[in-house]
Amino acid sequence: MSLDQKLPPITLDRAYDRVDAYGRLFGWPVRWRGPQPFLALENGLCAVTMPKLSAGPPLARLDLIGCAGPAMMLQTQRGPRVAVLAEIDGLVPLRDDLPRDVEVLAWGTLLPLPAGPRRSDITSEWITAPDPHRRWLPGLDAVLSGIADADR
Repeated sequence: MSLDQKLPPITLDRAYDRVDAYGRLFGWPVRWRGPQPFLALENGLCAVTMPKLSAGPPLARLDLIGCAGPAMMLQTQRGPRVAVLAEIDGLVPLRDDLPRDVEVLAWGTLLPLPAGPRRSDITSEWITAPDPHRRWLPGLDAVLSGIADADR
């Protein structure tokens, strides 16, 4: 019996059930701030962010090399950005060593999680939703390498 068969089915009708699945299925730390759930980037979980306008080629490259992980679009003060979830598999590079307009978020950063049907007050949405049959996250080094290769 697989882990999928042991867990009760996810009910996507209610936002809480969907968010609860992030913790149950993927082991992600979820924190609530009022009615909004957030993914806490901790315990080796990070996000690589880039402007949404330039994210197409890097996301395609990551998919091509087999390193496409869950990716979400975030509304930020600097405009829409794409955040690709990854696992910290070494040292996080210094800001100066990253491609232009790319940032690595980690260590307690909170990302707003998509929690239900699209509403005007939602600040994030999945571009590539997490897949319960593919729970692993790509390594940070592979994601950064794929993004850098897409810029060439």
